[in-house]
Amino acid sequence: MRTWVLLLVLLQSTILLAQQPNVVQQSAEDAGILSWPARIMSSMRSLLANVMYTFTGGTTEKPSSFDPLDRQSRNLPKADEKPQAEALVQHSDAVKQVETNEIESSEVSHAPYRNNLIIDNFSCFGCRAAINTLITLARSRPSHATVHNALTLLCSTLRIQSGKVCSAAMEQYIPEFYYILSTGEVDATRFCSIILQGFPCNTPDLRLQWSVSLPTPPPKSSNRVARRPMALPTPVKFLHLTDIHFDPEYREGTSIDCGEPLCCRPESRYLPEHQRDQKLTELDKAGYWGEYKGCDMPWRTIEATLDHIAETHKDASYIIMTGDLPPHAIWDSSNEENTMIMKELNKALAKRFPDIKIYPTIGNHEAHPLNSFGPLKPVGPTNMTTQWLFDAAAEAWSQWLPAEALETVRQGGFYSVEVQPGFRIIAINSNLCYVLNWWQIYEYKDPYGMLSWLVEELTKAEEKQEKVHIVGHLPPGSVECWGLWSKQLDRIINRFQRTITAQFYGHTHFEEFKVVFAPRSRKRPLAKPISTSYIGGSVSTYTDLNPNYKIYYSDGGYKGASWDITDHETWIFNLTEANQAGPEVPPRWFRLYSARQDLQLADLSPAELYKAALRMVHDDKLFETFYGITVKRGDTSMKKGCDFRCKEEILCNLVTSDYGDQSHCQEIKRRMLARR
Repeated sequence: MRTWVLLLVLLQSTILLAQQPNVVQQSAEDAGILSWPARIMSSMRSLLANVMYTFTGGTTEKPSSFDPLDRQSRNLPKADEKPQAEALVQHSDAVKQVETNEIESSEVSHAPYRNNLIIDNFSCFGCRAAINTLITLARSRPSHATVHNALTLLCSTLRIQSGKVCSAAMEQYIPEFYYILSTGEVDATRFCSIILQGFPCNTPDLRLQWSVSLPTPPPKSSNRVARRPMALPTPVKFLHLTDIHFDPEYREGTSIDCGEPLCCRPESRYLPEHQRDQKLTELDKAGYWGEYKGCDMPWRTIEATLDHIAETHKDASYIIMTGDLPPHAIWDSSNEENTMIMKELNKALAKRFPDIKIYPTIGNHEAHPLNSFGPLKPVGPTNMTTQWLFDAAAEAWSQWLPAEALETVRQGGFYSVEVQPGFRIIAINSNLCYVLNWWQIYEYKDPYGMLSWLVEELTKAEEKQEKVHIVGHLPPGSVECWGLWSKQLDRIINRFQRTITAQFYGHTHFEEFKVVFAPRSRKRPLAKPISTSYIGGSVSTYTDLNPNYKIYYSDGGYKGASWDITDHETWIFNLTEANQAGPEVPPRWFRLYSARQDLQLADLSPAELYKAALRMVHDDKLFETFYGITVKRGDTSMKKGCDFRCKEEILCNLVTSDYGDQSHCQEIKRRMLARR
């Protein structure tokens, strides 16, 4: 998967670097663009050969020297040189090598736990060399159309995606990627150190260090929780919805395995190219209520979900909704469709929960292009800005949020609101840390000033002795969230640990949690747990999952309440069963688990959850239960099972809130190896 991402990055960067302003456009022959894909593949082949030679101790044939920045290699081909099609044929062995890398990379686990050093080091060397080479090639300044056509051909030739997806995805990223790499202070080291942070070969760019200023902590005697009343009130019950991923184009009977990022659509009628001579069987066709494979949710399933919740949980005090409403059709999104989906879903929620407040956040799929959270004021020749999204969110959320909250929504998609006296929800736009948000590479220091704003809001809450729940979309500490940004948020959580009682995120589609730890020291190499991030599973089945929503119970509703989470439960329906029952029978929702009961927890304190993570190293039955919870007992996921590497990755995720601090993950690995 990460190799696919790297190749996509190289393709996007080639397109965007190719454009230069105020220059007379040249023909493809004059620019020499038709040989670029061959040059890139040749560079990749040479880089791989060098890496192979290094890591095999010289047992392979030593490759010829290659320097992507060598002046001779920077000279563009002349007009009479062979066209791209012939060059691609000449370099077919490079194509095969890239395809081999893609297959191999799909069989290893996520970055922190990889063990294929050859592929990892090739990725890092290849990223830096390719970015530098592309910057040099950009001086030829070919036309937009020429670069688009050439890179679309390269993308489809490498079989990264279909020609349709390649062409549309390239078109989306041309303006912003060009602007970022041509007008900012972005070089290959900075670029690759952020997007490849999960690769063992990668090293942080020390030039990018920054920090958020924190106020001096108050005396320990202040901000204490008042004594609880003798007769405790009923815990406050609230609902968590996330990653709904409504696909307006979902069609029953279409192909579930179409070879594109999203299937089950009218254009997904056919099997992948290598199976086109076969006919779709019933097992290959999308079901009425949804599909386990790469498909998102039809409207009828979303309506059935909301109807069930409204009928079953009438006593819910409020709802948090942590983003990702549009589908995974990353090549086919638009400002207009994303805004429409946001409005339609909010309308459906308001209809079923007219008297319940909903506190939403923005997901990375709400942005167009995907993951793009850029400048508020238009920049570049195409007037790029993310202001449209924040304005659309403010309009859609105006029925639930006060005017002062909507003001900061328009400034960057974040807000703070008092839910009741003594309790506040602060919504952050955690997508700003996404390593595939190219604008973060351009403006890496606290985008929109959000973390500084968060400190100000928490300081005011501390002075008022309020308790705070933080909600967002992308969980800090994941490989997808830039480590330096995660570290700054962890510093904030640690400073205000007596004010922040819980955090809630989505994005991963799994049922998970993350324990947040205090800073390490020489005396305490394994720091103590101080907070918990709860990660809700998706309504979407994408991929191999059952739909779900989450119910939380919190110690609240009285003066001086702690607002700690006392328990939570997950509700699902089985997709196979629902599709077999047919259109006339609504999906049968049921409670999958209760955290305290099924995970054998005394309470839900960070320390207790950390103990549970360590206990699962040795308690196979407990981990088997947790794995079923994590994948929401999706039939296809349960059939695949979870081997040693899978278990290691799941447990490491539970104890990593700052990607730059792998100490607790290393402890998990040490214990697992000792038991093996």
